[in-house]
Amino acid sequence: MTVNAFDSKRPLCLPSRSVLLMGLLASLSGACSAPGGGAAGTVDGSVDANSGSGEASPGTESSSSDGLDSSISRTDVGSGGDSSSASDSQAPTDSSSVSDSQPRADSSSSTDGGTVCPLPTTFHWTSTGPLAPPKSGWLALKDFSDVVFNNQHIVYMSTVNTSQGYGMAMMTPFTDWSQMDTATQHTAPGGAAPTLIYFTPKNIWVLMFEWGSCSFSYVTSTDPTNPSGWSPEHCLYEGNSLDETVVCNSTTCYLFFADDDGSIYRASMPIGDFPGQFYNPTTVLSDSKFNLFEADEVYTVKGPTLQYLMIVEAVGSGRYFRSFTATDLGGSWSPLAATESNPFAGKANVTFSGTAWTNDISSGDLVRDNPDETQTIDPCNLQFLYQGDAPTSGLGYNQLPWQPGLLTLVQ
Repeated sequence: MTVNAFDSKRPLCLPSRSVLLMGLLASLSGACSAPGGGAAGTVDGSVDANSGSGEASPGTESSSSDGLDSSISRTDVGSGGDSSSASDSQAPTDSSSVSDSQPRADSSSSTDGGTVCPLPTTFHWTSTGPLAPPKSGWLALKDFSDVVFNNQHIVYMSTVNTSQGYGMAMMTPFTDWSQMDTATQHTAPGGAAPTLIYFTPKNIWVLMFEWGSCSFSYVTSTDPTNPSGWSPEHCLYEGNSLDETVVCNSTTCYLFFADDDGSIYRASMPIGDFPGQFYNPTTVLSDSKFNLFEADEVYTVKGPTLQYLMIVEAVGSGRYFRSFTATDLGGSWSPLAATESNPFAGKANVTFSGTAWTNDISSGDLVRDNPDETQTIDPCNLQFLYQGDAPTSGLGYNQLPWQPGLLTLVQ
């Protein structure tokens, strides 16, 4: 099997979820069906410019807390919306009730003494080489989630083993990127594609992931550095989805996800109901399949005015990221740096120290010094922990030797 740049990490030819639901256990939803192609055209935030249609499947959102019964075991690999009445007019708040030993939400100031840096319209990055190889028995490290807590990087990630099976892991926390190479890689609960946040309203760490007992699931802990200290699994979303993420403002939590079909979807719930189960997703972006492929992430941009950043992986001559901005998590999105020649991050705007070791800038996370539910990033100090792969022929997507690399924005 030759390398196909259009391959997804989605497993091939697993049983359909509908069949296994009839047999009492949830499994993969839609993994064997060909991903549907979105309509080609210009992305305008919430409407397909060619078709003139509005959001798909509009409906009133609902939610319930807790999700599935925690006794359901994670034995199957799964695959893995929205008209909101809540306003985004309030900036994310500083949670004054959180103790000094816990992360504190604060999106009002910059990390460099108060200087405010707007998001650029053209990005330029420098890249490290590979930062860490997978441990023995694993082929790849990918889909990184990185937060800084107590001046240490806490990194969760997907792993791929020699049988091309997915799992999750975390690295022993480290203070400097040069230490990532020797950080111990521990198996962690979950299926793949983790997102780690500290949820300040309930003073709890939440680790979210796909391909558990639901399409998108979560576990909780008071100590994210202990990979064996997470709670039983609960459901966040059930339905066709891929690379889900959650970001909250002061009133509402929003789920965003892709499905390898040229669309980005959204659902929401009141912040008091999170973590709970999301329902009724709607389409917020539509384009051709490979222009909005997978690995979407959504962030609050630190600064004096309310702004949000979405990045989505696309496929061209290599994998790269497009970017979009909004002033309301429940509103429409506008392109920022959103082409292969002017990407958010891709080979067109990345300079390597030495020979370029990867043709792909793929699934990862902007480094978050504030680990809370706002997923706040600072344009004055942007770094992106991504997955890259050495150019290799004759391998399928899940055989590729993905490793972490770090981009640093050139100011």
